[in-house]
Amino acid sequence: MKNIKKSRVHPMVIMDSVITGFRLFGIFMVLALREQSLKYYLLVLAGFLLLIVIGIFDYFLKSYEVRDGALIYTKGIINKETKNINLENIQSIDMSSNVLYQVFNLLSVDINLVGGKIRIKPLKKEVALNLIDILRELKQDQDESEDITSDQEENVQESQKEILRLSVKDLSFYGLLRVRFFAALGLILALNGKIRDVFKYLFDNEAYFDELLQKNAKSVAGNITAIFIIIGIFMILVVIASIIHTIVKYHNFILTTKDNNLLCKYGLLNKKSLVIDIDRIQSVKLIYPLRYRFFGLAKLSVETLTNNVSEDLSEQKSTIDVLPLVKNDFAQNFVKNNLGIDLEYYESLESEKIQQKARIALYRWSLFNCSPLPIIVFAIVYFANIDLKLEYKVLGSLALYLILVSYSILVKNYMLKYNELSYDRYYFKNTFMRQLTIITEFIKVKKVGTINSRTNYFMSKRNLAHISINSIGVNSDIKLKYYDRGYKEKLERDFIVSEVGYE
Repeated sequence: MKNIKKSRVHPMVIMDSVITGFRLFGIFMVLALREQSLKYYLLVLAGFLLLIVIGIFDYFLKSYEVRDGALIYTKGIINKETKNINLENIQSIDMSSNVLYQVFNLLSVDINLVGGKIRIKPLKKEVALNLIDILRELKQDQDESEDITSDQEENVQESQKEILRLSVKDLSFYGLLRVRFFAALGLILALNGKIRDVFKYLFDNEAYFDELLQKNAKSVAGNITAIFIIIGIFMILVVIASIIHTIVKYHNFILTTKDNNLLCKYGLLNKKSLVIDIDRIQSVKLIYPLRYRFFGLAKLSVETLTNNVSEDLSEQKSTIDVLPLVKNDFAQNFVKNNLGIDLEYYESLESEKIQQKARIALYRWSLFNCSPLPIIVFAIVYFANIDLKLEYKVLGSLALYLILVSYSILVKNYMLKYNELSYDRYYFKNTFMRQLTIITEFIKVKKVGTINSRTNYFMSKRNLAHISINSIGVNSDIKLKYYDRGYKEKLERDFIVSEVGYE
């Protein structure tokens, strides 16, 4: 059995400690230096020395070893913590390398467990790769049958096969689709008073901006033209920034498969290498945002049993986008050929949808939820002494209310169209809509824990309930709103049968 003796991480961990401390307290250090006082200079120097001392202690107290088929990880300065990790609990092993690590040929190794993660960093590249190889070999030896010999095992292993590679052109288009135009527009309008300063900062010339405003301030049409020009310029800057960010983040994106694992590598400044055990995947999501559907595209993500797999704040922490931008057919074939889920079969299964009687409850909530905004608008207009007749103020508020209610009902009808649940003894198939994004999710039946329901007086009169199918892990519970209460009993009955049959 291969072992690794007790080892320390690379001394670069001291620099990591200094950088982390500066991120937390850097603003206070900068403000202290601006005071130009010896007392504050000494205080900042003491802070840096303290960060270095903490890094040195971290270097000497942080260690790892592989012994007797387990990974032992120790860390902590004041509270010493030792983790003895059974290799069977490892969900996936990822690698990443930021700009500083790339300069010194270092890697960060993330070992994802059920509900947690261990990060061993920094390590020399060859040391990190050796650790990963040993962990995978030991884990594979535990998972495989003792009757399989090593020669047979080599024949079983598959060669690495490329699934997807995204070019710069693909990433540019992906960056364009990632732009939140309405959010960008809101930000532009919110910062309207600062736009002149932004022009000066970007172009070192605010004279043109002042001239543009003065020239167009003579008429209403001119004002509108100036506003559209300003918004257009900033929208272009937002699009360019999104494209550049996407290219840098997903540079040289490649997805391959080998030995029942998905291998995903990408990144320019912060390189990442993710290894996902297909058997450890909790759920699979086919995602169709509105802007994707215009071009016949889809996104595919997988849900793991691990927190903090992704550090991107725009993504769920346990979700990995393995196919960020592909054609619909490509995504569906990938699900069938690599994940073993036959979409045509699950489309043919009997499904349950929200019943017609639930629409009344949904519409009633639309009438209630759309009322606060018109009331607030009417109150502002009324108490602000705006020179309008009371009838116009009332009619305007009513018109706003009717527009909001109509929009809400249209959106709910559209959402009801894409809302259904079906299942067999292997997977739950849940199709739903979230903010005009259609999502089809497949959750393994063996990963599901309990089925709960809740109702209220008005719902119980129509025999309706909110049903929740709770699954192991995070972010994968199935929420079924306004379903028939009898469907919960059917789910429990069929789920128990499916669970027994699965085992």
